[in-house]
Amino acid sequence: MNKRNNQLNLLLESIRIHDGVPDLLIFHQQRIDRSRKVLFPKTPLLKLSKILAEIELPQSGTYKLRIEYREFLQKQELVPYNIRQVNTIRLVDAGDIVYSKKFVDRTDIRLCMEKKGTADDVLMVQHGHITDCSYSNVALFDGSHWYTPAWPMLRGTRREKLLQDGTLRPTVIRERDLANFEKIRLINAMLPWGMGPELEMASVSR
Repeated sequence: MNKRNNQLNLLLESIRIHDGVPDLLIFHQQRIDRSRKVLFPKTPLLKLSKILAEIELPQSGTYKLRIEYREFLQKQELVPYNIRQVNTIRLVDAGDIVYSKKFVDRTDIRLCMEKKGTADDVLMVQHGHITDCSYSNVALFDGSHWYTPAWPMLRGTRREKLLQDGTLRPTVIRERDLANFEKIRLINAMLPWGMGPELEMASVSR
């Protein structure tokens, strides 16, 4: 059995641990519950609070806690985290890729990354609409407000939090609309607002 078959329906949560404190737990738990309700509806709840209670969390520094699960917890791993530098982004056509749940298998997204050329990351476009970068949702600034695509590939936990508190406004963003924005910022669970890479729109190209 190949690696991709081994990862079939294997789901992932990446949780930011900073100075011993886990971030966005409510949003991670909500996503776990949604995914398991669809894929494994007859299994008991998988509670992050119980998993975390059994882990000795580092009390200083920033770490990524990777939790892989199916019906039950499969694997957990705690690794130091450093923000990845992104200075240039290439727009790529992502076709009909579906990544609505956070699966471990990212084969299709890796294929998009193979089209990035000399850029640091890709901004995936589906049927003319902006979706996500390879490892993050995106926020775009028009000079007054920050917006995020209304229909991303994946509803990230950081995105959900920023929508809830009003920092981001959801809207339909087509590729041709990018000219209306000044900046783009990458956001995900490991990147608190203001800490993720932020680029001028001139750094995004075909």
